[in-house]
Amino acid sequence: MLFRMLLGVTASVGLLAAQNVQNQALTGEAARSAEIAQKNPFASEADVQQGGVLFQVQCAVCHGARGEGGRGADLTVGIYRMGGSDPELFRTIRSGIPGSEMPASRFADDDIWKVAGFVQRLGSRGMAEKAPGDAAAGKELYAKNGCAGCHRIGDQGLDLGPDLTNVGRRRGLVFLEESLVKPNAIVANNFRAVQLVTKSGQNVSGIRLNEDDLSIQVRDMSGNLRSVMKDGLKEVKRDKPSLMPSYERLSKTDLANLVAYLNSLKGE
Repeated sequence: MLFRMLLGVTASVGLLAAQNVQNQALTGEAARSAEIAQKNPFASEADVQQGGVLFQVQCAVCHGARGEGGRGADLTVGIYRMGGSDPELFRTIRSGIPGSEMPASRFADDDIWKVAGFVQRLGSRGMAEKAPGDAAAGKELYAKNGCAGCHRIGDQGLDLGPDLTNVGRRRGLVFLEESLVKPNAIVANNFRAVQLVTKSGQNVSGIRLNEDDLSIQVRDMSGNLRSVMKDGLKEVKRDKPSLMPSYERLSKTDLANLVAYLNSLKGE
């Protein structure tokens, strides 16, 4: 009799354990492991592509559809606050960043690895591509069109637009061409333009750096930092998201050469 009772208890415990495992699966509990691999085990092209799909689901709302940043950090620069090695990226995505808006992920470990692989791809997208144009001719076009008046390469140029020092490493050829032909297609939040019209009739155009209830801080077209009090403003125009003109007017050859020059900028 005692044996039968013990057998019944054992069976009940086993059934409850099985139900618990099943309930975790039904409730979407992510499969998590205690140890973290030192090398991404899901780094195939198919894994990275799937990681890109998962990125759009959970990450793009803050980091942008192409990782260009917004509410979250720009991931295309290849520099990450908590480190860029495989296990460091894995931990960041899995656990989030304490004290920031970066939350912990609810993905299973396998999916986190795939997202990590995609994030690393964002920081080196242009490394495997070779532009067909003439980079030397493109460099001349860059200088001729006054691009250094807004962009920085190394220690040359201004900061009204994104730094291009290593743009050829982190941006693909398609993106580079689109940014020249359709500059308004994607504009990172930290490079959105604003035009201020004061009550005295003065116009201040540039990049909006910060804004509070009393003032707006702007980097003007000469690269100077300016703070303008709101009570002295007549109008604030925000309908021009990019200060960069379109280079759609360029011939196909010139456009290809300019893209080739930008692609050649791999940084250190």
